[in-house]
Amino acid sequence: MEDKVALVTGGGSGIGSASALAFIREGAKVVVADVNPAGGEETLDRIKEMGGEAIFVRADVSSAADVEAMVSRTVESYGGVDSASNNAGISVPVRGPMH
Repeated sequence: MEDKVALVTGGGSGIGSASALAFIREGAKVVVADVNPAGGEETLDRIKEMGGEAIFVRADVSSAADVEAMVSRTVESYGGVDSASNNAGISVPVRGPMH
């Protein structure tokens, strides 16, 4: 992943944060996207402590406008996206069996 760009949604906590850190360990530049700025900035701080390169973008993946802005910011900052970890979840009412 050396010099590749990884976009990680839900990157402010849990699996998303762990994924962002894993991409950094593999040499990627990372865009940490999350609806929670505090969590996103915490992941960003951890990345910078590791010597990695990353930016944080506040984005609610249930909002088309936020997703468009997130991708635009990624392209503006790094020229494109090589890998996407679409980790963020959206809670919706369950209307029937999930299987």
